[in-house]
Formats: sequence, structure tokens, C-alpha cells
Amino acid sequence: MADTTVVQPPKGVARTLQSHTLYGNIFAHCSPRSLLRFRRVSRAAQQAVQDYMDRAFNVNKRLSRYFRDPLAFRSLQARTAAIVSGSFALQFFDRTYYPESDLDIYTHPERSLLDVGLYLQSEGYTFEPYSWQQGRWRDEVDQLCTRMNAHVDALENEDEVSELYDMKGTRAVYTFVRDPTPGAPAATTRKVQIIVARSTPLRALLDFHSSMSSACTALAKHAKGLLWIPTASVLNIITYNAAYCLYPLATLEAYTSLVLNGGNPGKVAALEKYAKRGWRAISNPSPLIQYLNPSLFYVGKSRWVCDEHTWTVPLSMEGVKPPPPSSPSSEALSWDPIAECGWRLAYLSIPEGLVIAKFGIVATTVLRWGYTTGNAGYLGRLVSFFMSQGRLEHRKKPDEDSRVEDCTDVWTWWDETLPVFRTIYQADHDLMSD
Repeated sequence: MADTTVVQPPKGVARTLQSHTLYGNIFAHCSPRSLLRFRRVSRAAQQAVQDYMDRAFNVNKRLSRYFRDPLAFRSLQARTAAIVSGSFALQFFDRTYYPESDLDIYTHPERSLLDVGLYLQSEGYTFEPYSWQQGRWRDEVDQLCTRMNAHVDALENEDEVSELYDMKGTRAVYTFVRDPTPGAPAATTRKVQIIVARSTPLRALLDFHSSMSSACTALAKHAKGLLWIPTASVLNIITYNAAYCLYPLATLEAYTSLVLNGGNPGKVAALEKYAKRGWRAISNPSPLIQYLNPSLFYVGKSRWVCDEHTWTVPLSMEGVKPPPPSSPSSEALSWDPIAECGWRLAYLSIPEGLVIAKFGIVATTVLRWGYTTGNAGYLGRLVSFFMSQGRLEHRKKPDEDSRVEDCTDVWTWWDETLPVFRTIYQADHDLMSD
């Protein structure tokens, strides 16, 4: 007969787990790994930890620093596939506040970014254009959309070229500022930046502090980026329905990030900022990298944002409007497109230890949104589907010259199939537990 004895925590611990104040103060000093482990101790521990996490990881409360209506902003995210990253996302996972920090919103390269800026203006923010940008937000979006695919070297304004040269995955950066209310301290000024990606927000994140060695202009071509800080400062993402920490052990337990090209003046400033906040930086290349815990950076492994190596925090959807279908025959997504994006860190040289980020751009008219992948085999499996399905979709167009955007009433996008392809590919190649 099996032993069904239930282990009960000591009375003192049990009393602590009944007090929001007591266990809240204790859990506030615990790392995420400690919290998740303690949650398995007993049912009371599980309930206490879950209650604490629901309050500690309340994204609406954190967004209320920037928006009067956080739910409206998250509904906007769902509709436009915009994500939040940078310091805000790091503070969310680390349960800290940096009073001087900004909010960074990453968007896809399409006209829906107009809605993001209009929402910011409705929240009291003022568009502060750079010298090369139009003074009126709507006019600037019109201008950007007419030359969205312009290469950095083809831009005419030297200041704009200088701004974007080290961010090859970024097409434009826009700044919105909201002044403090009368009588409030100057520190209450809020700044929000919209970063428009060239293809996908994840590529912009991977490239944000990197030096691109080759450009991706077509499906199935790989881009190679030299990754600057892939953990603590960059690769934390908040979508409308979930928060993703892509390197949780490095970011939240070891407080360690991987660095490249630290000689750039702007990057040195970022290094100083995060060092003051407690993160240490490992140079790249370095022979140390190959001796580190493999779970810090998972060098050599194909990754997806939604994989088991990512710490995913589901967000309450109460009051948030989910994404609508992209067309009458398209299925509405229950996840943000960035969840199905992938990449891979790989050694370029050993024993020096130079690590680069490898990822390919997945762009096709069969998909409503753009994606990245770090696995050539997976990409090859997708391409065969895209080609066959694409031929069918294009037969629906009124004539050959019709743009996809002009025939959305008959077009079907197939983004919802990506999780099917990914999970089957991972199972076939034993990638679920690598």
C-alpha cells in the first residue's frame, strides 16, 4: 500500500503562509528560482507563492506609470503585435523600479504603428521628432511607409544614418514625452520610444546593440549578428498576454550578461548603467564562456521565445481585447507573433570563445507577421509549406498586379500553423529537452 502521508510545514511556517504581509516581505527577497521551488513544498506554499506572484508581477500596475488606461494599451498591443522590452521588461522580472527609465515599444514595419503613436498622444504624450522627421506624427508615418524598405546607406540625412547605423534591424526610432502635471516633481516626466523593426521586433532586439555581418533580404537567407548584451538588458519581452525572460538563469539568478564591442561610447554608458544596478558583464570573445554553466546562455542550441528554457509569466487577460482575425478566413491568434520567433547563439571561434547570434528571417505573404528562426532545418520545412500554400493564395487575387493588402477579403494568413510545425520539428529532432 502506498504511503499517502502529507508532509505538513512547521506551525510557525504555516502561520507565516497565512499572512500576506509576512510572506510578501520574505518572498520579495527570494529569487524566481527559489520562489518556484518553494511553491512545491505544500499546498499552502503553492497558494502563498501564487498570491505573491499575482501581485508582484502585475503588469497593469507597472504600466500605470506611463498610461492612464493600461488595459487599453495592452489591447493595442494585441491588435498591432507591438511588444515592450528594455529596462521596463527587466524591472518587471527583477521586481525593481528605476525612476529614470523609459518605456520602449517595438513594432512591426507596417502602418499599424500609426495607431501606437496616436494612442500615446491620446495619453498626453507629445511627439518630439528628430531633425530629419516630420513634425506631425501622421505625416511622419506616411513618409516612413513610402520608404520603409530603404537601406540605411541609402538614407539621405547623415544624422539619421548615424542614428541607425549600429541598429541594422531597426528602421526608425520615435520619441514621445509627457510633461509632469503642474506642481509635480520633474522626475515624473515620462518618455516612451517607438522602435520600428525592419522585419520583426526580435531581430531589432538582437541587433539593437550589435554589428551585423550580413543582411537578410529574402526568405531562407540567414543573418548573422554579433550579439552585444543578449540577456539582462535586452532579451526580456512583454506582449499583451505574456512576459518572456529568454535567459532567466543568467539574467535573474547570476546577474550576468554577455558583451561584445564594449568600446562603443554609447554601449559603455549602458555597461556602466547596468553595472550600477548589479549586473556583471562577460567580455566576448573570452575563453571563460565555454566553461560557464551551459544553462546561462545555451550556446549552440536552437531557441524559440516560447521554449522551455524561457521563463514565461502568463498575464491576466481580464479587460484586454484579444487580437482580431486578420481576414474573414484567417484564424485569430491566441499568442503574440514574437512567441514563435527563434535564434541560436553559436561559437564563431574556439578557444577564444567568440559567440554570435544566428537567425534567419521568415517573411512570406502566407504569414501575416514576420518571424525569425535559428534553425535551418526548421526553416526548410516551413518553406515547402509556404510555396505550396502561397500558390493557392495567389490564385484568389483578382489579378496578378493586385497587392495582398488590397484583397484581404479573400486572402488567408496561416500564422496559426507555426506552433504545429515547431512542436513536430522539436519532437522529431529531440529538441524538447535539449
